[in-house]
Amino acid sequence: MTTSKNNYLYGLIAFVVMIVINFALWRLFFAPTNGVFKLFTPMYGFSLVACYFYSVILVADIFGYKNDTGNLGKGVGALIGSIAVFYLIYYVFFWNILGKFGVTYFSPQALIATGGTGLEIWNARENSSLAILYVVTALIWVSVIWNAGLGNSPWDGLKQSAIGISKFFATAFIGIIFYAIFFHPNVTSLFLPKQIFAGVEPWWAETAMTASSFYHLGWMFAGLFLIMFLVDCVDGFPFNLFNNEESSGSWIGGLVALAIAVVGGYVFMYIAEAIMNYYWYEPFTGGNYTDDPRFRHLHVAEIAAFFMLALLIVKVFFNNVFQSDNKWLAGVVRFVVVVAVGMLVYWFYYSEVPGPKFVDRVPGIGNIDATSLCWTIMSLALIMVYDKFFKASLMGK
Repeated sequence: MTTSKNNYLYGLIAFVVMIVINFALWRLFFAPTNGVFKLFTPMYGFSLVACYFYSVILVADIFGYKNDTGNLGKGVGALIGSIAVFYLIYYVFFWNILGKFGVTYFSPQALIATGGTGLEIWNARENSSLAILYVVTALIWVSVIWNAGLGNSPWDGLKQSAIGISKFFATAFIGIIFYAIFFHPNVTSLFLPKQIFAGVEPWWAETAMTASSFYHLGWMFAGLFLIMFLVDCVDGFPFNLFNNEESSGSWIGGLVALAIAVVGGYVFMYIAEAIMNYYWYEPFTGGNYTDDPRFRHLHVAEIAAFFMLALLIVKVFFNNVFQSDNKWLAGVVRFVVVVAVGMLVYWFYYSEVPGPKFVDRVPGIGNIDATSLCWTIMSLALIMVYDKFFKASLMGK
């Protein structure tokens, strides 16, 4: 009992320290008014934190480089490695290889060099950042689903490096297909004239009332929350039903995870947007702020991300709060706690004074350029860095 109390005390201390680090890093890199670098433009900052979040997933969950030994040096090495991976993906691969020699819109410098209409540095960087964000979203989505349902399958038993390389290329291949279908048409329609021979007209426009791929961000982030909850708060149920002693996952588990992510994500989005319709009435094409269909879809992703942040807070710092031999009871209680904490984070962020002061934003809701996803994903990445790279060392395990 004493050990449990100590663990909760250490968790609370770590949580407070994380809040301080979060505030410092946000003010250093992203805060749009009183920050130092002011990278929240917003898409540039948004894409940066999303890419780093993916880099942490890549290092810890794809290549399996976690610090479970209590060796602080290994944690520092993993942190440096994740930063290096981020730099290689974002600036070397997207900006200076793929953008310059393959797909122009991934590099702001390559876009400016074309001399097209309206391609000055700010617009060019925002457009390339949006494209990178969409690719990274697809990669994160596929990676989380793969880890939940397939684990290291079908490469169980191989060296960890071989497993990591195999999983990376498998998830990247599938992720690029999802990107091409759900996001690429939106990016090609950003330019004047539209790149109609490079990408089809956004095929979801009539259903979503917008050509923006924020529609897909909505249900994908919602699906990510559901998958993360099942893995982290319900011990991997139902995916673990399809595992055996020789395999950490299965194709059936992968298909179940995919179905939950897609179907559950759409159900989550439908419920969330129905609630928005109740408070703000039906959105309409051409509407501004909360009436804008793009904002409604983006706000679903923002809400799901708040729940994801709450989930990690509850799991990492407070050991999932409630322990019981009855997994159904534990799952229900944890779900209620996660949703409650998520709504507290929501109210904090959109409050009139505390939230805007903390994240240096203008009070109010409905402005797409003030998306909370940048701050939330940065927070998710920080907690994952602590959990995967440093928790074992700092907790003395």
